[in-house]
Amino acid sequence: MDELAGIVLQHVQTAAIAVDEDGRVGVYNPAAARVLTVPVEDVLGRDLHELENGVPALATLAAVLREARRSRQAATRRQVVVRTDDGERTLGYTVSILGDGGATALFFADITHALAEERQAAEAQRFAEVGQIASAMAHELKSPLATVELYVNLMRRALKDEPASVQNLDVIKGQTRLCLERIRAIMHSINPDAARAGGMTLTSLLPVVRDVIDDQRRRHEGAKLTLRAAAEDPRVALGASDLRSVINNLVVNALEVTAGKGPVQVSVRSDAGGVHIRVADKGPGLPDSDVFAAFFTTKSSGTGLGLWLVSRLVEEAGGSIGAGNRRGGGAVFSIDLPLPDHDRLRGVGLLVVEDDEALRAASVAALETCGARVTAVGAGKDVPEGTRTWGCAILDFHLPDMTGVEIAARLPDGTPVLLVSGDPMAGGALAEIRERRVWYLPKPFEVDRYLDLVSLLVGAK
Repeated sequence: MDELAGIVLQHVQTAAIAVDEDGRVGVYNPAAARVLTVPVEDVLGRDLHELENGVPALATLAAVLREARRSRQAATRRQVVVRTDDGERTLGYTVSILGDGGATALFFADITHALAEERQAAEAQRFAEVGQIASAMAHELKSPLATVELYVNLMRRALKDEPASVQNLDVIKGQTRLCLERIRAIMHSINPDAARAGGMTLTSLLPVVRDVIDDQRRRHEGAKLTLRAAAEDPRVALGASDLRSVINNLVVNALEVTAGKGPVQVSVRSDAGGVHIRVADKGPGLPDSDVFAAFFTTKSSGTGLGLWLVSRLVEEAGGSIGAGNRRGGGAVFSIDLPLPDHDRLRGVGLLVVEDDEALRAASVAALETCGARVTAVGAGKDVPEGTRTWGCAILDFHLPDMTGVEIAARLPDGTPVLLVSGDPMAGGALAEIRERRVWYLPKPFEVDRYLDLVSLLVGAK
């Protein structure tokens, strides 16, 4: 039976570690070694004191075993976070007390992915519920808001010679626009694929930033709101409305935590690494939570979708966002976005799949002028097989044997895709490969926009 027990421990998927009456490890099976990334021979025969002063993951479990031995209390369905060579992992564990001599066994399993799937399922359910409510609200509110905006425009014409009245009407118009933008932002957060279906655009950054700051200065008279920016005006891979949502959300949040007074400083700086946007305040600082998580909010009336939407928009544009506390108090939000750079294509392997021979040749010529190494074919069956990762795949949507979306799904993980088509339905098909970084470019297009988007996809994080 002892031999049989040993064989079972060697082959079961449940990880096990057990110590005898002297606190020395007598059982440490291969499943435990896989989870903790520590070989069996490095653990068997060692005592708890050695483990507690060794590898972090083993030290954590050794502390659990020592406490169980001290209290003589078994435990079931507990969780603990450990640090392994593969990063932080969440383990579900059970502790058993064996006999009266102090021998103790701990059985555990890596439940990191299971917990993530549970969170995703719960989040998806919440978004489904929010989506139903938001769709109904959007339907009910857009018509009244459109009516308000129409009458404001008519009254503005009638009262054009009365500056005070025109100014009041402009406030109403601005608030109406803000309501429509917030409805659009919420709908985008629920169905971002619909927003991407119109095609990827590049927007000049500084006019949008200045417009947001001017608007907030009007709303918060006397607030200390400053902008530092260089003379150059970078273009980023966000539509004007999405870019405004990103900047406006961060500036409004910064003003809210300072009671509308500031100081709030916005800075925009560009270098070879891209454009760097910083929004800093002198408020109370950030909570000890993931402020970008969906539905997280510290406001009594907040939805918890604002910063989540900002992070999604930034990531879709190929950038990154972070937040931290400032020395001396306050918080700072940092956005880094890549900028178009045709030199980035030099030496990069690109795949072009286009059945129109003339357009295929023109595409290759444009990309090769930037120094790219282009493999161009006219059908999906001609795409080279294997695990080669392309710097970017430029795919026509309608091809003789399959769609560009079907080709994209077969490419190695991590391959960014530019889907090119004159069919508006192509944009809607992006949802089928949303796990990839994929942008849609409608035909016809200008060569500079084409090269800009390819270079951004190549350089995206």
